[in-house]
Amino acid sequence: MKRLAVGLLSLLILVSAAAVCAAGGESLVTQSYLEDTYVPDVLEQAEGRVEERTQSAYQAALSELDSLHSAYLGEWSYAPAMTDLRFKEGDVIRLPAGSGAMLLAGSAQLSYSSGGGAVDVTAGQGLPSGSLLTASHRVLAAEDTTAAVTITSATAVVGLEGYYTTASGGGVDYNALADALDAMGLFQGTGTAYGSGYDLEQAPTRIVGLVMFLRLIGEEGAALRSTEENPFADTPAWCDRYVAYAYAQGYTQGVGAGADGRLYFDPDGALTAGEYLTFLLRALGYTDSGAAPDFTWSTALERAVDLGLLNSAERAMLEEESFLRAQVVYLSCFALSAPTKDGGILLDRTAEQGALSQTQLQSILDGVADQRLS
Repeated sequence: MKRLAVGLLSLLILVSAAAVCAAGGESLVTQSYLEDTYVPDVLEQAEGRVEERTQSAYQAALSELDSLHSAYLGEWSYAPAMTDLRFKEGDVIRLPAGSGAMLLAGSAQLSYSSGGGAVDVTAGQGLPSGSLLTASHRVLAAEDTTAAVTITSATAVVGLEGYYTTASGGGVDYNALADALDAMGLFQGTGTAYGSGYDLEQAPTRIVGLVMFLRLIGEEGAALRSTEENPFADTPAWCDRYVAYAYAQGYTQGVGAGADGRLYFDPDGALTAGEYLTFLLRALGYTDSGAAPDFTWSTALERAVDLGLLNSAERAMLEEESFLRAQVVYLSCFALSAPTKDGGILLDRTAEQGALSQTQLQSILDGVADQRLS
């Protein structure tokens, strides 16, 4: 457009100059002046005016588009490719038309009030409002639809693609507790490729409970350096040092001997809340053996309340909900502030062998203190 305007102006100037020359008589303006000075100056001024007008129109159009875009998107975030994020119970993810979600762990419910609805791309079918999402199925919000995905499990991992917004629910943020333990060097993932590898939605195993126990009492390093013999016949190589050290220290006897007379630990067996509380009470210096035990396995939950490890709301949570890695994280995090039998708190013992100081560990704990049930 700019080139056309300048070209027309140039043609007009040249035609005018030719008319002057053809008129005959003496001209006040020489042809060389027209060609070498006048025409270039006029063209330069014309290009400047056209550029100014063009830029002004462009900026006005761009401003209008930006305004429309901002009004439509508001505070939306954007994921150019499927990106996994961790969520907690009650969190709501809103997806405009064309954006997608994929449930990777946990449970979530889809809802929408109008528009074209939502499509389960993996199954090739529409999804009614109120549907539960199927794990590993890609879901897209259809035309003229804003869909909402509400997290219905204690924790969940959802992959998101396109624009989205999130609203926080009121559930306990087990993800923040896991991040805190990770920052302290007390919690590591399982190697799962999504959700930071935390697998908070999975049931914990007996070996997970033992390793967490050793970390909380500050003896993981001693375990890994141990040269004790491993008496258990069923433990994989990666946890060999942990179980050998724990057996030598009297922290575990395993699940007993098999028909072959060898001891077994059952590392992949399910860890119950009572079993993990037994580990935690031992970490606090209480005993469940001898002539005058402080507690027994069958009374671990009740005694944990009496001894200051749990409060009544937390006991109710453990009795009513499935015991998952999320609860292991919760109990481990707040056990650090629990009083030990000999005075002080567990954090004192954890800090003795850890890479972080007690002040650093306490600072991390203070950041998640409001997650505790009461």
